[in-house]
Amino acid sequence: MIQITPIFTASPLRNFSYLVHSDRTGEAVCIDPYYPEQIINLLKKKGLKLKSILNTHEHSDHTAGNLELKTYTNCQIFGHKNTRGKIPGLDEILGEGDICFSVENETLVSWETPGHTDCHLTFAVTSAHSTKAVFTGDTIFNAGVGNCYRGGNPHTLFQTVKHRFVDLDHNTKLYPGHEYWENNLAFAKSIDSDNLEINHLLSSLPDVNSKEGFYVSDFGLEKKINPFFRLDNPHIQKQIRTRIKNESPSTEESYFVALRKLRDQW
Repeated sequence: MIQITPIFTASPLRNFSYLVHSDRTGEAVCIDPYYPEQIINLLKKKGLKLKSILNTHEHSDHTAGNLELKTYTNCQIFGHKNTRGKIPGLDEILGEGDICFSVENETLVSWETPGHTDCHLTFAVTSAHSTKAVFTGDTIFNAGVGNCYRGGNPHTLFQTVKHRFVDLDHNTKLYPGHEYWENNLAFAKSIDSDNLEINHLLSSLPDVNSKEGFYVSDFGLEKKINPFFRLDNPHIQKQIRTRIKNESPSTEESYFVALRKLRDQW
């Protein structure tokens, strides 16, 4: 069985890196290394050998640890085909459906998920019948989605969210690139003030985070609290129309783009 160990760096960007590993074989891959010392210490503690680094996209807050970690472990670095010259130390490219790691009947595969940038990958832990977890980089966050002003496009992001993530099984775990719970929930509440799930999380999240370090959600919860997944809700549509000046969204895509613009300005 594939094991997942999140690594949180409490910088202003609140970064997550992840070790995906097998305790049985002692092999691991690292997704989006930020602070290499944390990762090296964890590899030593768990007795793991790092095979590769997987970068979801080219932004430096997801690749900052590449070179130091590669020097220490002699691992290979993988990224999107269009990130050559953008990702430090890139060795090999990945595309849709490529296998990145495999343990028994579970596999880590790459998905093309453009929107935050045109060169964005998501890594998914899959088995024969389900998707166990997704590492979404800056595509999907807890109660939100990524911005599009550093090489992305909100229309593209809408297509990615709609066709790749909306229909994921409710039990699929979400592992984003940053911990943005508080701000995203506050924005979600401003759009969907009567949502009981949002209000409950806002009151309970400080206690959960203080005990666990972070709170891991699944897509069952995200479909209840993430306004970008709930654009068919008449109340949310009304809130968007009221706040967007000189625009009249009418399609799901236009509501998504308008909501992303509101989040940018919030």
